[in-house]
Amino acid sequence: MSGLHAMAAWIQQETSARRPGLDQTGVVMRTASVLLLLLPGKNGPELLFEVRSGKLGWQPGDICFPGGRRESSDRNYAAAAVREASEELGVPYKDIQLCGTLDFFAAHNGFMVYPFVGIWDPETVSETPDAVYRQWDYNRDEVAELFSVPLSWFLQHEPRIGTAHIQVTRKDDFPFELVPHLDPHKDFHQEYPIYFYQYGDKVIWGMTAAILHSFLERFGKGLADFA
Repeated sequence: MSGLHAMAAWIQQETSARRPGLDQTGVVMRTASVLLLLLPGKNGPELLFEVRSGKLGWQPGDICFPGGRRESSDRNYAAAAVREASEELGVPYKDIQLCGTLDFFAAHNGFMVYPFVGIWDPETVSETPDAVYRQWDYNRDEVAELFSVPLSWFLQHEPRIGTAHIQVTRKDDFPFELVPHLDPHKDFHQEYPIYFYQYGDKVIWGMTAAILHSFLERFGKGLADFA
């Protein structure tokens, strides 16, 4: 075997030994898992949302999906999503059934989110479907309020879209002499859409709306058969 082929075999062995991870160099500052949790409703499945507690230091009062950071005890990001949802919502871990992994989401603020979709599937439901989550003993330190939106509503209403502009300014140590074709007087910039879903007095936007929009774009036609 030539040296090149021997090296290729070694690289193949090394890369197969573990799954690829995320290189966070200079871009990703934080990672988290979230769960798009579907519940039984009076008129079909509903999607659960949290209003973040005003006690939180980051985005208090915003609307989000259950979720949070992966801990060392979590087997993977999916396990983290279910554990966080269980702890925040006050429901047993075993009552949450994962359905699948959604597309990963990289935010412009350096946040990497791993979304999953699941259903709340307890062995017995003693309350009427539209009142069940109101009885949950959710974590008041993290969650101010829970509410749900019929999946059919999202399938019938397009989001409002706004445009944001991000600009990256290069510091004095940027080696322009190595890339003389760049204009030192121009900054890097990019425009991107921000989605807004308004359901009654609730406004779902930002990362949560972007993940929701991706989910609906991918599965909307099929979901219509169940909503």
